[in-house]
Amino acid sequence: MQDSMSWKEKREMRLRYGAEADGYDELYSDEQRTKYGLAFRRIVFCGGDRILDCGCGTGIFLEKVAGRVQFAVGVDLSPKMLERAKLRLSQISNVELVCADIDFLPFSEGTFRHIFMFTVLPSVHTYWGDTMSEALRALRTHGIMTLSVRKKETSSEKLLRKLSMNGLEPRELVDDDKTPDYIVISKEARKTTRKGEATSP
Repeated sequence: MQDSMSWKEKREMRLRYGAEADGYDELYSDEQRTKYGLAFRRIVFCGGDRILDCGCGTGIFLEKVAGRVQFAVGVDLSPKMLERAKLRLSQISNVELVCADIDFLPFSEGTFRHIFMFTVLPSVHTYWGDTMSEALRALRTHGIMTLSVRKKETSSEKLLRKLSMNGLEPRELVDDDKTPDYIVISKEARKTTRKGEATSP
C-alpha cells in the first residue's frame, strides 16, 4: 500500500486545482450535481444541522445544501477554488469557507452532524488513515458521513472493505450509471477515538 500524500504531492494538487478553477464549473458541474442529487435522496437533514464539505471546490454543493441546514462549512486546499466559491456563495449567510488540509481539520471534535467528501479520497491502494480519522474526529456521535470514490479506482467490495478498515460503517452503497463514482452513505457514527477506532456509544 502506498503512503498517504506527501506535502509535495499536496502542493502539486493545490497548484493543479488552482489552474483549473476558472473553468472547473464548465467542465464538471453537471457531473457533480448528479452525484449530489443521488446523495440527497438518501439523506434527511434537520434545520439545526451543521455540515462540513471536505474538498468543497467552487461551492456547488454548499449552495445546494445551505438552505436545509443551520450552518455549512467548506474546506479546500486551493485558494483559487475558494475564491470561486466565495463569489458563488456571496448572498448566502450561513456558509463559511476555510483554506485547510483535510488531513488536519481545524475544528473541534464532534462539530458536525454530516460530513461530505465527494471525489476526495485517492486510490484505494493509498493510505486513508489520516483523512478518515480526522473526518471521524470532527463527526459528532450519531453523525453521518457521505463520500464518493471513482469506480475506475476500485470495486465496490474493495471500497467497502477499505472503509470498514478505516473505521466507517457503510449503510448504503450507490452504484448508478449516471455517475462515474460509487457513493457511500455511512451508518450513524458511534463515538470514536482519535485514530478512528469505534468505541461504545
